[in-house]
Amino acid sequence: MPPVDPNTISLFRESRHIPEHYWQELQALDPQEVCQRALVSFHPEQGYRIPFLNRIYFCHPGENRIRREDDPEKNLSFQEYLILLVYLIQAQNIPIVEKKIHEREIPGGELFFRGPHALLKEPLEKKFGKDPKGFLQTALSLGGRETGLGDASFELLVLPRIPVEYILYVEDEEFPSQITINFDSSIHRHLPLDVIWAMINLTGWRLLLNVKE
Repeated sequence: MPPVDPNTISLFRESRHIPEHYWQELQALDPQEVCQRALVSFHPEQGYRIPFLNRIYFCHPGENRIRREDDPEKNLSFQEYLILLVYLIQAQNIPIVEKKIHEREIPGGELFFRGPHALLKEPLEKKFGKDPKGFLQTALSLGGRETGLGDASFELLVLPRIPVEYILYVEDEEFPSQITINFDSSIHRHLPLDVIWAMINLTGWRLLLNVKE
């Protein structure tokens, strides 16, 4: 079974489908404690200020709304809401471990990241399989830093406590192109598997499109 494209499913396009309990959980938390755990800041009028994929988002629990600083009126997706809400609720006050693991080494990942929940790699392999320079330049434009592995690699600080590394091996006469995605071994302390999957969906599409939308 191929990976699911969330853009084809209305549930993943519309933030109104976010379960109410996420807002209730966030509203019950002390903003100071949330800021310490998630490495974000809180402004009474704007809510939580969250860096996410080289953009700034504001999450206001009192209004059940998240908006982008650069485009406040844009209708954000279900996945954007899900990732940011769960991160604020669940992120732990622990340092980045600096031990990298792939998705199947995350607890539960061996079974979860298969079939429809396979991480978004194939479109990136098709687009950048012969273009390692373009792959790296795209990442740098999103705030990534080069890590010097494979034919091109970089690390993105997707959320304040969540770095993600992409490594590209270009195609040749014998092998097709391949992308490996690595996570800090602490990631399961911050996000559940389904939200990690959603986060990689959004990250992948930002890399593919590389447009300000």
